[in-house]
Amino acid sequence: MDHPIFTIVLLTDFGLADPYVGQMKGVLANSAPRARVVDLSHGVEPYRVAQAAFFLRASAGYFPPGSIFVCVVDPGVGSERKVVLAHCGQSFFLAPDNGLLSLLLSNTTEDTRLFDVSPAVAPASATFHGRDLFAPLAARLAAGEMPQDLGRELDPTALVRGSWAEPRTEDGSIVASVLHADRFGNLVLNLPAASWSPRLPVGGQIRVQSGAGRSMGFGKPGPSRHAARVVTHYAELAPNELGILVGSQGYMELALNQASAAKNLGLGLEAEVTLELPAGSR
Repeated sequence: MDHPIFTIVLLTDFGLADPYVGQMKGVLANSAPRARVVDLSHGVEPYRVAQAAFFLRASAGYFPPGSIFVCVVDPGVGSERKVVLAHCGQSFFLAPDNGLLSLLLSNTTEDTRLFDVSPAVAPASATFHGRDLFAPLAARLAAGEMPQDLGRELDPTALVRGSWAEPRTEDGSIVASVLHADRFGNLVLNLPAASWSPRLPVGGQIRVQSGAGRSMGFGKPGPSRHAARVVTHYAELAPNELGILVGSQGYMELALNQASAAKNLGLGLEAEVTLELPAGSR
């Protein structure tokens, strides 16, 4: 019987300028030579667990059943934080226990079991668990080892939850935060479209207010208030007109036509945004 070929999916904040991603792939090439290794992204902003959680939730469904996701955005590397393996449906998700799996697990309908696999591998380095712990664990899964062979089962309530803000309604407005700013400057908000788009009917007008919170390097921080139109696609907007729409990743986005909403609004990751709704839709 042929051994199944697994897909190993890498998600990190390592970037591509350093040898870190290549070293992880070297470990996998040695230990799981038959596996397909796919880069989901290495462009997560350093330490931004919420952004990584969004990337994972938005992307996991596009990979074949049985895929092994290796998610390393790990500000607590070397500490006593656990390394968690989620067996979700037929697929596997390895991540530090820092909330990175929160969005995925809170929105899945698949049967899920969680395991603490921290003791399964003794890492050679206290500062590079991606290479020395996560990659070897992924290789062992690809070789056919089962989660229960790698660690003890965890109570789901013991898992660390994301520490980022949840969207809320306040005085007839929606208070959201920025999960991601893509290379076009579109701002992905923490508003799943399935839940929030009914509050934002196409053709309507809202006002977007941002405070003086962290700009994270996008423009200058400071309070601002802008009109925005609810549209279905970017080309509906006039040049430099601000709009809000359901983005391709399943979340609400703030966007400018052929310009950067991030730079023009001075907003970056985790910045708070208030969407003031017209009286009739509150």
